[in-house]
Amino acid sequence: MKLQSLLEELKEKPEYKLFQEQNPDSFFAAAFLILDFAPNTKGYSERREHGSNEIQLDFFLPQQNRDCSKQIEPQISEGKIAAFSFPFSKPKIHEDKIEQMKHQTTQIKIDIDDLEPKCKELIKTNNSHIQPTKIIAILKDDIWNLTCMDDMLGIVRMKLNAITGELLDFNKGSLMEFASTFRN
Repeated sequence: MKLQSLLEELKEKPEYKLFQEQNPDSFFAAAFLILDFAPNTKGYSERREHGSNEIQLDFFLPQQNRDCSKQIEPQISEGKIAAFSFPFSKPKIHEDKIEQMKHQTTQIKIDIDDLEPKCKELIKTNNSHIQPTKIIAILKDDIWNLTCMDDMLGIVRMKLNAITGELLDFNKGSLMEFASTFRN
């Protein structure tokens, strides 16, 4: 699965065409995925193509503000998110206003298909022993924020530069350890 292919599939949908017509300033800003892996008969995991995978493509809807009547160009400081969930129908527009987001490129070295093998490689390289059964992936600002979980509540969080493939951050532990950081 490739990000560019998903965007092309979305852009063919009548719901997206209507959305784009009504929101010509909108742009692709982020992707949110939950990739679920099931053990096969040989003990290897394979991504479920039609299982409980979730895919969401987010578009930023900029709101232009004119703080001063003499201002020539409107300033974009915040906006909303329109989320298209696979199999792509009408978007859900979130009412919360958020800070300005950047255009997210689709010209990335680490694509959706690369996430599982790259995560497994980095987990092994960083002396962790979890076998991911689920990967929660967020692509924003050319960075993959990845959370890998196994069936024993093991968890690894990492950040990857989507364009270069460089590992930016790596944390391992258990779900219980990560949960306790929110209580303190």
